[in-house]
Amino acid sequence: MWQWLKRWFSRLGKPEPEPQVWHFRIKGGRSEIGAVNDALERAAGAGEVPEAAMRAMQVALDEILTNAITHGEVSLSDPMQVDLIVAHDRLRAVVSHAGTQFDPTQAAAPDLEGSINERKIGGLGLHLVRSMMDEFSYEFVDGRNVLRLGKRFN
Repeated sequence: MWQWLKRWFSRLGKPEPEPQVWHFRIKGGRSEIGAVNDALERAAGAGEVPEAAMRAMQVALDEILTNAITHGEVSLSDPMQVDLIVAHDRLRAVVSHAGTQFDPTQAAAPDLEGSINERKIGGLGLHLVRSMMDEFSYEFVDGRNVLRLGKRFN
């Protein structure tokens, strides 16, 4: 009698596993970015994240975190928060730091036409992030810059 219900539920597939989340606090040193990269390496090594998605996120986060450390107001008293989230089909990162409002998603595209000597310095890193990520969004909340990055892998 309940066979139809069992068949219907079996077609729905298995429920998605809970996402894995890692939290990091970066207090201002570039060397601290290594802990984030190590977590990504572990996730890829465990087979949870394909290597291509992991490498793309490492490059993107290196650029974003370096810019925040260099140009933001990251300090011991107000560290940057980095959350890595591994879901069944994507790798996400949420980066939050205090400082002057700056929306990197609105940064002008760099000049890619002229010779390297003719081009203005800057902008290539954000261009690379924009081209590598499937999600690249920004908001300013409670005096903090919040950037969301995402890379699909299924």
